[in-house]
Amino acid sequence: MPEYYAHTGSDLDDVSTWQTLSEHANEVARRAEAFAEKFGMGVWGRTLGLLHDAGKASAGFRRRLEGGKPVDHSTAGAKVAVDRYGVCGQFMAYALCGHHGGMPNGKIWSNPPSSNSKLLRTPLKDRLGGEIESYGAFFELVKAELIVLPDAAQLGAPMRPGRTFESTARKAFSMFVLEHFLYSSLVDGDYLDTERFMTPEASEAREARELANMEELLAKLESHMADLMEKAGDTSVNRARRSVYEDCLATAVQPSGLYTMTVPTGGGKTLSSMAFGLRHAVEQGMERVIVAIPYTSIVEQTAATLKAIFGAENVVEHHSNYDFRDLDDEEKAKQRLAIQNWDAPIVVTTNVQLFESLFSNKPGKSRKVHNMARSVVILDEAQTLPDKLLRPSLAMLEELAAGYGSSIVLCTATQPALEGLWPFGAEPREIVQRRDSFDEAFGERVAYESLGTIEHADLVECIAAHHEVLCVVGTRGLARAVYDDVVARAAERGDLSDVKRAFDEGYFHLSAFMIPAHRSAMLERIRKRLDRKERCVVVSTQLVEAGVDVDFPEVYRELAGLDSVVQAAGRCNREGRLPGAGTVRVFELSIDGERQKTETWLEKMKGIARDVIRENGGKVEEGLIPAFFKTRYDSECLDTKGIFQKTATRDLIFDRFETMPFEQCALDYRIIEDDSVPVFVPWGAEGRALLKELLASKNPAGMAMRLQRFSVGVPVWSVEGYKQADAVEELEPFLILKEDGCRSFYREDVGLVAVGEEVLELLSC
Repeated sequence: MPEYYAHTGSDLDDVSTWQTLSEHANEVARRAEAFAEKFGMGVWGRTLGLLHDAGKASAGFRRRLEGGKPVDHSTAGAKVAVDRYGVCGQFMAYALCGHHGGMPNGKIWSNPPSSNSKLLRTPLKDRLGGEIESYGAFFELVKAELIVLPDAAQLGAPMRPGRTFESTARKAFSMFVLEHFLYSSLVDGDYLDTERFMTPEASEAREARELANMEELLAKLESHMADLMEKAGDTSVNRARRSVYEDCLATAVQPSGLYTMTVPTGGGKTLSSMAFGLRHAVEQGMERVIVAIPYTSIVEQTAATLKAIFGAENVVEHHSNYDFRDLDDEEKAKQRLAIQNWDAPIVVTTNVQLFESLFSNKPGKSRKVHNMARSVVILDEAQTLPDKLLRPSLAMLEELAAGYGSSIVLCTATQPALEGLWPFGAEPREIVQRRDSFDEAFGERVAYESLGTIEHADLVECIAAHHEVLCVVGTRGLARAVYDDVVARAAERGDLSDVKRAFDEGYFHLSAFMIPAHRSAMLERIRKRLDRKERCVVVSTQLVEAGVDVDFPEVYRELAGLDSVVQAAGRCNREGRLPGAGTVRVFELSIDGERQKTETWLEKMKGIARDVIRENGGKVEEGLIPAFFKTRYDSECLDTKGIFQKTATRDLIFDRFETMPFEQCALDYRIIEDDSVPVFVPWGAEGRALLKELLASKNPAGMAMRLQRFSVGVPVWSVEGYKQADAVEELEPFLILKEDGCRSFYREDVGLVAVGEEVLELLSC
């Protein structure tokens, strides 16, 4: 029998350097089996690994390796699975057909077809019924390897043999999630073995890492906390923080499941929640702690803190949207290998990465999913769970806990009112039990003042007149407008000499149009000026208000959801050092007497907050949070795209898995509707060094994780303008702001500027 190959080697003319199909199939099977064994489905993972590249045992694929046209090599394994395993094979076929380009739908789900139907892959039924290259030689390669699977009745019992379901809806949703975990096990096994063969140096570096175990990490944290508490003064705030930490350690011995952790802003929840996570992982034999955060600015700060405690090698920081999700050609294999699989004991990421990966049908995003099994998942700022996707999101959290041995912690100062909203009836346990110290420590820390509606010019005058103040507004455009006007007014007052470098004199702007490395540098400047009591006037979007460790005596917050207002208040008198309360002034803006409106979602949150405050006699108070959330959830559809309805339906079980909606749900589950394109900005000495390395790299995509700190998300609709202005260049798969473009389109004070706003000046080092 002729030899068949999975990948070409270093010499296209020398097949002795190529990887055989038999070797690749068996190695992927070995890895996928180990990954799936964590949730009790090892035999399924092994079978998927053996079958996934069955179509490469064909003359057509051999011609492809020699430079011929692309060949569908994924469908063959799905055909084998259906023929050999019946209903179980039908279930496996989605992962097999989708292991390069993405899991398809079983059918077209929208009738009439929706606007995104043209984006959909060929449904599974059509794939299975179509003609493909003959793959008969595959059976000779694996005839001794294919194993007998359990019958279909065993499906849906991950982690616990004999798991029972209280409803067909729960079983159907469990099947939907199980497919994602099996798919993840397959694609990560495939990527890792391909990496081992194609880029052995990367694979060797991955294998050579010396990562700490949970016990070692817990010991590091306990030592760090002991030092912190020894040095901390005996203040009411520090006593409250100690109480939170002790409660976290005490509760961590309880069984895995769903938890809440309700701690006022400034209560030390970042490290205390990590203490819970690590001790809980030790007690329950879990493998990692995953911290998911809504904003990249907090990801950066949290990751830096944890790296300092545990060592950078033990912490993965992942907030990039460099996912290369559409690269499904064999020639793009090296680019796909760069995607992060979260193989580290501590992961700090965004809500977008966590949840969109769990619902994704694409291999790049999905390969990390199996590493969420047997993990502690801490959802920091849990109040930011998206309303329109709340029902499927909560169902996914319930299934992670029930089916995959994970524990979920909803951690926030403004706990959302989720009672009665959990689709399968979950009742999370509260971690922090001793709350008597909170009122003393945090009750009088700030005083709220409602300014009502004020003129834009009056707000600018107030902000410019302050020595130390933070102003938080709802949109990037408004933040930029207020900042520009504050700087101009400060110059008029004689308080500022150089408007182009206002940050040198204490005037700062923060928004997502600044790359993460730039924001971090600005936040460090801000903290130093605050410590020295120097002028520090900051205008920011909401990225500064949740978890960012800054402490102002006064905060102005544009009206928004009351959770956002309270989070902003956490930046005021954070350490309780003022002799009295800090002041948080809540306002709405008007121009010439007309209240300014923003996008629909923000306006709706303002309206709910306005009503709740009015019913409270016009007073803003943190005790209004439950009423705000109840009104908010009662007025919202919590599954606007019908994802839960599609995935928790008896049809998914009783139609023999022929209509599962994997691609449709992936398209529908988007936390941020407006796609942005990451653009790399070579800012400062480190950015320029990275650019030089990138241009010289044989595998640019391998640098994706390192480039995320120097990348800014540009809305898709505006990318074309930068291209037409010759401000960016493409180096597949990246867009790079040119050196000349950087001089024009990226400013040291505000970051990326729109086409038409560019200025000609060199970037600062």
